[in-house]
Order: sequence, then structure tokens, then C-alpha cells
Amino acid sequence: MSAISRWVRGGLGLVDRVVPASLHHADPIERRRARMVVFNTSVFLAYGVFQGAMEIAVESRERAIFTIGLLVVASAFGLGAIVWLRRRADSHAAAWTAMITLFCVITAITYTKGGQHAPGLPWFVVLPVVARALIGSRAALIFAAASLIVVLGFVLLSTYGLPVPPAPTGAALVVKQIVAICAATILCSGLVYMNGVVEQEAQAALVATRDAATQASRAKSVFVANVSHEIRTPMTAILGYTDVLAEPGLGEAERAEAIETLRRNGRQLLALINDMLDLSKIEAGALELRKREVSPTALVRQVVALLRDRSRVRGNPLDAEFAQDLPQAIWTDPVRLQQILVNLIGNAIKFTEQGGIRVSVSLEPGPPAPRIRFDVIDSGIGIADADRARIFEPFSQVDASEARRYGGTGLGLAISLRLARSLGGDLTVASAQGVGSTFSLVLPIGAPSEAEREAGAGALARPETGDAPAASLGPLPVLRGRVLVAEDGPDNQRLIARLLGRAGLEVEIAADGRRALERALEAERSGAPFDAVLMDMQMPELDGYAATRALRDGGYARPIIALSAHAMREDRERCLEVGCDAFAPKPIDRRALLELLAEQLSKPVSSPSD
Repeated sequence: MSAISRWVRGGLGLVDRVVPASLHHADPIERRRARMVVFNTSVFLAYGVFQGAMEIAVESRERAIFTIGLLVVASAFGLGAIVWLRRRADSHAAAWTAMITLFCVITAITYTKGGQHAPGLPWFVVLPVVARALIGSRAALIFAAASLIVVLGFVLLSTYGLPVPPAPTGAALVVKQIVAICAATILCSGLVYMNGVVEQEAQAALVATRDAATQASRAKSVFVANVSHEIRTPMTAILGYTDVLAEPGLGEAERAEAIETLRRNGRQLLALINDMLDLSKIEAGALELRKREVSPTALVRQVVALLRDRSRVRGNPLDAEFAQDLPQAIWTDPVRLQQILVNLIGNAIKFTEQGGIRVSVSLEPGPPAPRIRFDVIDSGIGIADADRARIFEPFSQVDASEARRYGGTGLGLAISLRLARSLGGDLTVASAQGVGSTFSLVLPIGAPSEAEREAGAGALARPETGDAPAASLGPLPVLRGRVLVAEDGPDNQRLIARLLGRAGLEVEIAADGRRALERALEAERSGAPFDAVLMDMQMPELDGYAATRALRDGGYARPIIALSAHAMREDRERCLEVGCDAFAPKPIDRRALLELLAEQLSKPVSSPSD
């Protein structure tokens, strides 16, 4: 039996070689139909060879030539169906072609061999079965009805004595009956076997789907646990130190410590949210890259300066070294490049207890073109061989104990790898456990098109300031004017009013979109208009989108700045589409908001007709 099984599987392998590669990964029904078209055509071609040989041996020359001619035509149509299948991957059309050809040839041969007394009459029983396997139940009914009509037609011809060619007799009849029965048996057996193979494949697919669902459920549980931990940890500090600030008689030093703790943990919480949003954008293919000319040397020095204090606290030096042949500028997204480097160097600091961290920037020659290479080298705990691929998966760290000891969700490297590939490069790691790791980021130097160069014209892109101390950024802007803040949250109302008031602005609050619309238009008509409107986009009565449209329709031409906790690109674009001049994501960054307001207030006001 094992030999027969191997022979059958070998035959199926030959069939699969003929089936187009595109159908091997298509719908299982399409794949099965394509297999059966090839198999049925092969069986019929073999049957035609035997039938032709018998015709030559036992029939008259005229009848043999006619039958062989039919078989040749049928074979040509069958091979045509296979060619069509190979070129167009259209199993449905190929199946119908094969079935119609088979039906017509069997009908013609049955008529020439004696009608109802022909040795091939059992083929009409097989035809509906083949149609069901190749095309479907509807085709089976069609060919069953057609077969019944043809057989009844042969019976009527015989009953009414109409001329029908004589049927074979004697040994010729027996041989032809045996050949027809064998061919039909092989064909039906092959169909049954292929259906079994398809069922096995379907069962395997179900098992794989079940395993994938189980793995996804497990990953979801790990995700929820990690995110819950990473959210609850800073929230514990935020809520706890809020209580500390409420204690009477708190000293100035303790108060400053509590405020710094609140700020640090708030930023940690925001960083987690931003990481999750970035990963979501990348997975959805919605990541927006803003490429400009940027100095790699300046960017790396900025990142190293930003993180050097964090490394120094752990007692580890952080240094950078640069090759002599580096280009003055590369064409890339400086924000995303900085994000990758901050992740890599931050990880190196986190996982290095003794030794140091070194950032090396060099030029990697082609082919096809030179690329710039950033190596982040540490002497930390290292990574085992089995864990190297896994560390680039979202929410994955070496093991749970590492997550507890060092913290983090495991998103940093996953995001960094995807960002590197989005920028046209790659991120790899070489590591030895207990010795250290080297993460290597390789990016194309890039060359902007003329349109890109014009769009990004100006000075080299300056790296983001990240968590740099506020004092190093210069004084906050001093503003003058009246501003309407449309915000339904009482806490946010007080916070924004305080920030803007301390910057020198006169602030009025509207608790919903309808009130904001009414007050802005009233002020415009009274001759004492608001110089700008800060519009929360989700409010009761009338949301910020509808309120902005109504303001623009009502003639309000001064700046409207959208405030929204939805920070995806499509959210920003939607705000601009309805008439907002700028977009400020929540949570509000005081400096960023004031600088944005200063920029908008400095613009000339266009007339409503502009």
C-alpha cells in the first residue's frame, strides 16, 4: 500500500507542477478545480491513446479514422484548456471547456459505436460526477440532464428503427468495455482521492488558523499585561505625588521634587501612547515621512548630548565618533532618524550596568551606492542567539524577568526596525550574551528630486529638542490679544486659560461648540473680534468640525487652531480640511502651543472674500 500511496502522491505532484503557481496560494476551491482539470485531461488523453490503438487494431479503416479524428480534436481542446489555465490562471473557464469537450466527444463516439449498445455508454453516468467535482452542483445537474437526454435519444433511435452505426461485437466489445470501465474507475478514484487531499489541506489550514488565533490571543494577553504595567507604573507616581502636593506645610525642595516627578512620569506615559500610535501608523501604512537635508554629525551630537546625563547617572560614559569621509548632509526624515537613535542609545543605557556606550558613524561603500551607518555599541547584558529575531517583534523582550527589571513594553526596537525600513534602510544586531551588543542602522544617503529640494529648501534640518531642559530653549513667547478657547472639560479650561493668561493674552472660555460659534460671531459684529480661536474638536451641542465650518461660512477669517486628543495624520488633515489654520495635539505642550499661537497671530488677517 505504501508503494501505491507514493505512486499516487507522485502523480499528484506532477499535476501540481502543471497547475499555475498563482493558484497554489489561491482559494482552495480554485486550486482543487485546477488540479482536477489537469488530472481529468491527463486521464482522458491516456484513454484516447488506448482507444485509438484499439480502433486501429479491430475497426475498419473508415471508422478508425473517424474515431481517432474525434479523439485528436478532443485532445486538442483538452490541451487548450490546460494552456488557458497556465496562462490566465482561470480554472473556471478551463473546467467548462474540458467538460463541454468531454461531453461532445463521448456523445459522438457513443453514437458511432452503436448508440445504446455502445461500450462507452457508462461514461454518461460518470459525466455528472466529474462536473460536480470540477465546477459545482449546478453544473452536475446540467450535465446529468444533458446525459439523460442523449441516452434517451439513443433509445428512441433504436426503438423506432432509425439507422445507427453497428456496435462492436465479440472480443472487441469486451475489450472496449473493459477499457472504458477502467478509465471511468481511474477518473472517479482520482476525484475521490483529490477531494480527500483537499479535505486534509483544509483541516491543516483550520489547525493553522486555530494555532494562529491561540497565539494572537496569547499575544493580546501579554500586550494588555505589559501596557497595563507601563500605564499603572507612572500613574501610581502621578496620583501619589499629587497627594504629596496637597499636603500642608510642604517644603520648597519637596514641592520641586514632586513637580519634577509628575512631569517625568507624565512624559513617560505620553511616550508610551506615542509609541503605540507610531506602531499603528506603520502597520497601517499611514506613516508620514518628511525628508529634508540633515547633518548626520549634528544630529548624532544632539542625541548624545540629550542622553548623556541619563548615562552618566548610571556611571557609564556615552561617546560618539565620526569617520572622516562622512557627507555633510543626508536626505532623510530627521525626526524619525532621531527617534531611532534615541531608542537604540536609550536601550543601550538601560541594559548596560558596567562599561560604556559608543556611537560610531561611518560611510559604508556600495554597491549599488554608498550608505551611512550608525553603530550603537554597548558592553551590556547582551542577547542570546535564540532571542535576536524576537526582540524586533512588538511587545517582546528577552523574557518577562527582563521586563520587570528594566521596564518598557518592548515597542522601541519594533518601531525602530520598521522606521529604518520605511526610510529605505535596515536595522540589525550583533550580540553575545554577557559581552554586549551592537545595533547597526544603515540608511541611504539619498538625493532629493528638484521638487523635494525646493520644498525643503533652507538650512539643514535641526534635530528635535526632545526632553532638553526648558531653560536651554530660551524664554517663552509674550503674546498680546484676545483669544476664545472652546473647550468642554473644566480642568482643561482652567489649565489653558492659565497658560495663555500668563503669556499675556486675554482669554474667554466657551463650554461647547455652539456657544463658541455664537461668541466669535458676536465679537466680530461688535467690532471687538477675538484674535484667534482655540477649538476643541470633540464637544457637546456642536463639535469643533461643524463649529469651524460655520465660523468660516459666517465670515470669521482669523486663525482657528484645532485642539484634539486624536493625533493621527488623518485627524490633522480633517481639521485642516474644515477650515482650521493649525493643529495642536493633546496633551498640550505649553511652549509648542504658545509658539504656534505667536506664529498664527503674526499673520495678516485675510478678508472673508479672500
